[in-house]
Amino acid sequence: MKRKIFTALILVVVALFSMGAAKQSDEVKRMGIFISNFTEQGLYNFDIEEDGDENMLHLGNPDNAGDLIRFGIAHNIINNPKSTLKKCNRKNCDYGPNMMAAKDVSRAVEKYFAIDDLEHQSVTGYSPEAYFDGKNYHFDAKSWGEDKIYYAEVQEVSKEGRVISMEGELYNLKKKSERPAYFRATAKPYKWAGKNTWAILSLKVDWKEDEEE
Repeated sequence: MKRKIFTALILVVVALFSMGAAKQSDEVKRMGIFISNFTEQGLYNFDIEEDGDENMLHLGNPDNAGDLIRFGIAHNIINNPKSTLKKCNRKNCDYGPNMMAAKDVSRAVEKYFAIDDLEHQSVTGYSPEAYFDGKNYHFDAKSWGEDKIYYAEVQEVSKEGRVISMEGELYNLKKKSERPAYFRATAKPYKWAGKNTWAILSLKVDWKEDEEE
């Protein structure tokens, strides 16, 4: 009888351990999806500071608001086209056949960066461009996108205070065995729309081909 009870206890412990491992695995997968929202756009090597390392794009600097706007537009084109991508409502549509409400761009930026004071403006100077009419952005959706789309696979996770570090590899969406780079990202816990998620703090990518050289 004692042997049966002991065996049952062992099975319970193993089951609980397995459940914990499964939850941890799901959490790590969610982290990979979170980071992929940046890498699928080719948005690498940035932080949310105002200045610092000259090799990083500092998205906390007001001068770089255009990069946040580009992120918001591209994120919605890729992930929410049915609800956010509209046909141009202007007479001539000089800036392209598509438009997107500024509030949808702000929502994407706030969701992933925890930045709620985005300064809306036209983004020009390099492609893709978008014209802001005071309420909507106008552009050609076909000009937004990457030749190769890379997703992130998180392989290591650590935490220091409220800062979570995630490390792993980037892989080609169409060929998962193609893994051209390592990445390290930092983020903080963040509640969005009533759900627990993260807000990005930084992302650094190291391309393997640079190491070979």
